[in-house]
Amino acid sequence: MKKELVSYRLGGWCYYGVNTAQNPAFKDTDHVGKFMTFGKGDISNDTQEIILKAIKQGVTPLIKHTDPETQEVNSYAKDASKDDWVIIWYSTDEDKHLKGLAKFLIDHGLVRKTKTGRYYNISFKYDTQTQKGEYGEQFKPPIALKDLMDLNTGEFY
Repeated sequence: MKKELVSYRLGGWCYYGVNTAQNPAFKDTDHVGKFMTFGKGDISNDTQEIILKAIKQGVTPLIKHTDPETQEVNSYAKDASKDDWVIIWYSTDEDKHLKGLAKFLIDHGLVRKTKTGRYYNISFKYDTQTQKGEYGEQFKPPIALKDLMDLNTGEFY
């Protein structure tokens, strides 16, 4: 990972794009949420380039991933059965933005496939759901990849 490509680091996360009090990435009225992608090992320079490409192309104004320098204090990262990192891809729930982000993730090989070649049905999670502590069985995805595309063919509706 190239540290100079990161916009800023905060609270165990590496941020890309803009999200400050003076220049927020989203307005309070936006229905903001995220897709999450996961991986093992290091976050490669190629993955960082894909993150920057998404921002430059206007797919999303804000992306973050776990900070590799804090993984040794992250109990989640120490569990060998789990992935080493997560990338949070922010979006509003507007159909155009969601499909654009989902297509970008698919086109760049960031959505895993099952052994049969079907795309995993990753969920879009609203920030308000995260703030309310909706995880595990409490989390009911309002939108998932299957609502945007055929998981078998990869064709978008």
